[in-house]
Amino acid sequence: MANVDTLHPHGFLLPFMQQQSQDSQPIAQQYEAWRSAEDATRSQSSRHAASSNGPYDHGSAAFSGQASNPASITPSRGHPVSTAHTYQPQYSTASNFSVPHAIPQALQVSAPTSSAEYEALRNQAHEAYRSGDFHRALQLCQSVYLVNPNKTDVLLLIGAIYYQLGNYEQCIAFNDRCILLDPHMAEAHANLANALQQLGNFDMAVIYYQSALRLKPTFTDAYNNMASALVQKGLIPQAVECYNAALQINPNLVDVHNNLGDLWRAQGQVGRQAAQQCYSEALRIDNAYAPAWRGLGDMFRENNEHQQAVTCYQEAVRLRTSYADAYTGMGVSLKELKRKEEAEQCFAQVVRLRPNCALSLGNLAGVYYEQGKLNEAIQSYQEAIAREPNFPEAYNNLGNALREASRPDEAIACYTMCIQLQFARPQNAQMARALQANPQMAAMQQAQRLGVAYNNLGGILKMQGRAAEAIACYEHVALLQPDSPEAHANLASAYKDAARQDTAIASYRRALQLRPDFPEAFANMVHSLQCICEWQDRQPLFVRLEAEVRRELAADRLPPVQPFHAMAYPFSAELALKISSKYAEYCAVAAARMAVPKLPHPPAHRLQAGQRLRIGYVSGDFGNHPLSHLMASVFGGHDRLRLEVFCYALSPSDGSEWRQRIEREAEHFLDVSSWSVGDIAGKISSDEIQIAINLNGYTKGARNEIFALLPAPVQTSYMGFPATTGASFLPYLITDRVVAPENCQHCYSEKLAYMPNCYFVNDYKAAHQDVLDEANLPTRTENGLPENRIIYACSNQLYKYDPETFNSWCNILKRVPDSVLWLLRFPPYGEPMIRQEAHNRGVDPNRIIFTDVANKPVHIRRSGLGDVFLDTPLCNAHTTGCDVLWGGCPMVTLPLERMASRVAASLCFATGLGHEMVVNSQQEYEEKAVELGLDHGKRLGLRQQLKDVRLSCPLFDTTQWVRDLEKVYLKMWEIHCEGCGPRTFDVV
Repeated sequence: MANVDTLHPHGFLLPFMQQQSQDSQPIAQQYEAWRSAEDATRSQSSRHAASSNGPYDHGSAAFSGQASNPASITPSRGHPVSTAHTYQPQYSTASNFSVPHAIPQALQVSAPTSSAEYEALRNQAHEAYRSGDFHRALQLCQSVYLVNPNKTDVLLLIGAIYYQLGNYEQCIAFNDRCILLDPHMAEAHANLANALQQLGNFDMAVIYYQSALRLKPTFTDAYNNMASALVQKGLIPQAVECYNAALQINPNLVDVHNNLGDLWRAQGQVGRQAAQQCYSEALRIDNAYAPAWRGLGDMFRENNEHQQAVTCYQEAVRLRTSYADAYTGMGVSLKELKRKEEAEQCFAQVVRLRPNCALSLGNLAGVYYEQGKLNEAIQSYQEAIAREPNFPEAYNNLGNALREASRPDEAIACYTMCIQLQFARPQNAQMARALQANPQMAAMQQAQRLGVAYNNLGGILKMQGRAAEAIACYEHVALLQPDSPEAHANLASAYKDAARQDTAIASYRRALQLRPDFPEAFANMVHSLQCICEWQDRQPLFVRLEAEVRRELAADRLPPVQPFHAMAYPFSAELALKISSKYAEYCAVAAARMAVPKLPHPPAHRLQAGQRLRIGYVSGDFGNHPLSHLMASVFGGHDRLRLEVFCYALSPSDGSEWRQRIEREAEHFLDVSSWSVGDIAGKISSDEIQIAINLNGYTKGARNEIFALLPAPVQTSYMGFPATTGASFLPYLITDRVVAPENCQHCYSEKLAYMPNCYFVNDYKAAHQDVLDEANLPTRTENGLPENRIIYACSNQLYKYDPETFNSWCNILKRVPDSVLWLLRFPPYGEPMIRQEAHNRGVDPNRIIFTDVANKPVHIRRSGLGDVFLDTPLCNAHTTGCDVLWGGCPMVTLPLERMASRVAASLCFATGLGHEMVVNSQQEYEEKAVELGLDHGKRLGLRQQLKDVRLSCPLFDTTQWVRDLEKVYLKMWEIHCEGCGPRTFDVV
């Protein structure tokens, strides 16, 4: 888990529109055999169904619901008829449509030479049409058409063929010619209306349907299909009237009952009862009518009654084995029931039925993603995009899969393409209809979909440390969705990463105005306030924060406070452990979703003579980072006769001297920053690592899911996260007896591996020899400090401060009049807060001197300029503690209970002078600081002692420290080989 604010929503996924329901096929052409008197008087209702009023996707952490698509009712192929009527339409059809094209020469066959041959070709064309061989039907029709281009039945058939081939303009042209020859032919009017509807010209389609009905009042197909056009126009009551008119003519039309049910269902909860009545009536008429079972399944699914939905879908596919819509709905419900393997089978079946359907491939990719099958998900999304390049949702979801697969640059490209496509995509007919029917809702949905992509892009840019670009993305989201609390919370998080805490706090407060019960935003606001020492209402804020954390834990949810933040909060050890444990559980669940097979381990055999122990360090901090500053010489300093060392870098090279040194000196160094979690774990396993060391814990850049996959038989936490991980997959923690005495072992889930001196390593003896020569050190004046006053210093980050400690500091300044307090301006927005707090306590703010952050060598050289370092008890100086002690500056530290509050005490004792610097109470803390400020001889003597022991004390003896660490590793392996499981131990 990264040391960053939780993103809300985390991992946005754009919704999928379900493939348009195809209980049968698109709008019918009213064409039938012209020689059959029975067929000539029969009109069968075409079947159609509403598209699912709910998108199919694989998760969104932000919005409580998923954007719905406007109901889209599309009739399917029916069985057209060809009958003449005497009613004259009241409008002209001439010249508004395309002129019929000659049938392509390549399709032509020999013209008939006799009436018998003419009849035979016409019958063959009819049969070819019925069998679905539309190209053959067109070949046969051309000969008949050449003999008599004014034969209306042939024109009607040709129009129907062109419709089935998707050439709606030519369908319109031939039906228009048919109407010119016989204005009373209702079927030609209806067929022309069907083609107009396919082209999105719903107004004209309705006019032609009305004309067909004037010519043939009992024309149920025309009512059915006109209802579809009315729905597309958003005229729902009129569509209902059309369906009811068809049922008044023939109450046993199961297709119309089903379509009416779909229409009622699309209206949401208000139409649920009417929809159920329609489906039930359809099944009363024909219990084997699969679309009605599908409709009932959709209704149950949309009401979150997924088990009942699955039962209905199963009946639908039993009756119609190739029913793609029913398989799709069933897949969605099975996914909601956590039966993801069965859901995958359903979506895979849809792809087999619709191999060229991009939406079906997208749904399959979604369930792959949810199961952690990232490679399969990526391939399926790519196939969907290959079939439909203008598919922004697929680009977005592909970006999510690539992000999870640790391919951030490709993910960024996908999110960017998703945004570009949404800006470039012209408004299609469905979007236009939605806008017309409910402009506010349509605009909101469009903004939401665009906001999702910007949010995802911002999230990955934020993870890469590209704060300015992330802010730009989140500002777009906030503009698109000004009333979205998540948008403002994410924007605040990006501001916070850019050290713009004042703006971050304002955005968090805006998020909480919009959604008062927003635990994550509240927790992050509290942390931002802590970072700048804004202590107004601090106590009630932390009381509420603790209550929020306990509430979320009780509900078995991830708490809003991250373990790294909890480390510096006034929480009990019990609560801090619960927070870490829940985050560890989250990592374990995420790892399980990846469906990585159990990884093999090297056998638990004791090391033989000449055999080396294989250890693997895993970190995202190999570079210009405190961990590498401290450990740079460790990785290459191991005894290669006893240990074989592997370093797995979770971050790409930053080109720094520390990264280059580790790459150069480590026996094996592998940059796995672009690898997936599963691949990294697999590599650790295949390298036969016996002990894997997690150097991140819950800090930025961590990928704890690697350890949750158990790639090594022995796994331990060390250095990066000074607290318990609460993780069963990290059963060891390397520490020491000062940091974790026996009376504090309840703070840890791990078994403790005790180092003989201080567990905290540094490389100062090798890397910062220049500090030993005072000629290399800066002067106080050069750093804006008074030369002749007592300087109390604290270069810890401001988030480690607390009001009680600051009270002591102000008391110390009052009791040592000729003194100042030297602090680090980190972050800058905290400076006015601290000065105001000093003023409130009766201390002149001018006695507080702030200095800017400097690069590492400069910082270490100036660390000895202070007279006394005042530590922060809740979360100590760790790396900073090494800095000041190496610089010869004594500190005063008060160890509490948890690990982060005891590290400085361990550092002090490892110098051999801990009894002079470690205190046992807040009062003793204040007294010790005052004593060192007033007693110049004692202070100067302690400073000299520190300088004298720098080259000999255990704290700075890195070579011996590495030998001790090797003893820890060898003991861990020895215990593992005993087969009794991890246990706490010491090494001497």
